[in-house]
Amino acid sequence: MKSMRTLMFAGIAAAGLALAGCGSDGGPSQSELDAAVEAEKERTAAAEEERDELQEQIAALRETLGIDENADPEATITELQADLKELQDEQTARMEAAAEEERKQMAAEMAATAMKLHDGLEHGLGDTTNVRTAVYANSNAGPDISVTIGSADAVSLSEDDDAMVAANHGWEGQRFTAEPEGDAGTYEAVVYSNVGEPMEGAKFNDTDNGGYALDATTGETTSVTGLSGHVTGRVDSPSFDQSAGTKEFELGENMVRVILAGSYRGVDGTYYCTPTDASTNCSAAVAAMGFTLAGGTWTFKPGNPEARFMDVPDTSYASYGWWIHKSEDGNMFTASAFAVNRGTVAAAETISTLQGKATYMGGAAGKYALHSTTGGTNDAGHFTAKATLEADFGDDMITGTIDNFMGADGEARDWSVELMEQGIGDTGTILGDDGTGTAKMTKWTIDGEAAEAAGQWSGNLYDNGDDDVPQVATGEFYSEFGRDGRMVGAFGANKQ
Repeated sequence: MKSMRTLMFAGIAAAGLALAGCGSDGGPSQSELDAAVEAEKERTAAAEEERDELQEQIAALRETLGIDENADPEATITELQADLKELQDEQTARMEAAAEEERKQMAAEMAATAMKLHDGLEHGLGDTTNVRTAVYANSNAGPDISVTIGSADAVSLSEDDDAMVAANHGWEGQRFTAEPEGDAGTYEAVVYSNVGEPMEGAKFNDTDNGGYALDATTGETTSVTGLSGHVTGRVDSPSFDQSAGTKEFELGENMVRVILAGSYRGVDGTYYCTPTDASTNCSAAVAAMGFTLAGGTWTFKPGNPEARFMDVPDTSYASYGWWIHKSEDGNMFTASAFAVNRGTVAAAETISTLQGKATYMGGAAGKYALHSTTGGTNDAGHFTAKATLEADFGDDMITGTIDNFMGADGEARDWSVELMEQGIGDTGTILGDDGTGTAKMTKWTIDGEAAEAAGQWSGNLYDNGDDDVPQVATGEFYSEFGRDGRMVGAFGANKQ
């Protein structure tokens, strides 16, 4: 390596050549040479400083890595590369071992879940000694789902407002849960409903279609507390601004009634309240849904008697879904599926007079368990799928297919379930036989391999259309795949 002195003189010489011809005799002047020498000294000093810093860094790195300062750099780099690869190989091996352990743990957990759910589906839909049912609570009209297992008391499941359940082939999804006190365990249900679009309400004063009679003189209702559903979100006023408890309203000076702007079922107007006596104030108390009016006689006067109520939500529709009960210790599952109606859905009529064919398409959902004790597949959870039914009204027979399965992990399954042919009754009941009393069953196919026919299915057709053909089909099914597989599900489909 050239010394810094040699480099300095080389730099000075180069500078001298560059300045040639600048002096009076054709060469550089002394001041120019001195400036060049000084500039080169500065560059040399900077280079030496940079070199010293690099040497310090190299020395620190050698010390950190435990490398002798006299070791050959090239050999050291080769050795370091070998050490790095060894460390990488060890890390890869540890990661692979951890992944394998996690896989084994997940497989063990799935096997345990599959075993419990497999047992919980043992009797499918035909358990006559431990009957499992699910209906809408409150005389088949309320929003909650009521589940009954055997002789135990019914358990009401309420909607989980925070849960987002995607629609299944156009039918809206909801999740319901319950955690009763004591050692009753937990309940969960997922329901898919054929909810129609909101309908325009009647005119406020149309008594023939759900409206209200108004006083001929005052234009007011007889009494708000006498109006049906006044505590289900129909009563509203900017003055009812509390989030809990009761708010009282005192009479103003020279007033005999409290007067408040507000609305009833979305129709703007005015509330009036005459206190019961001098010691009582009119009041509005927060109720489960809306407000309860008390403390006197409340009436409501619509601003426009012919204004229509706000859109009325559909409260009568067909539904299907599944439910599961888990014991408090988590060691026992009981599950089933259901197809029920909320409110009143018209049954099909005069099926025997219809001719031709109809196709119904929609979705299906339920629970499944594949449990093997011989090293086979263990897989369990809930599924969604596509449902297709073909009705032949000439023969009053119907068949179906459940396919396009999506498993609990969100991955597709190469499965299909054949709903084998059976008869349709005159009011749309899917009979469970072919007209001769022979029970019909299902056939579950996995990856192209079909199991022997097993299980059962049933259902109903509803709501004759303008062509007299039923517009909706719902039902339940239970299927088995040998001794390892059990599935319970339900479906809902619309005429195409």
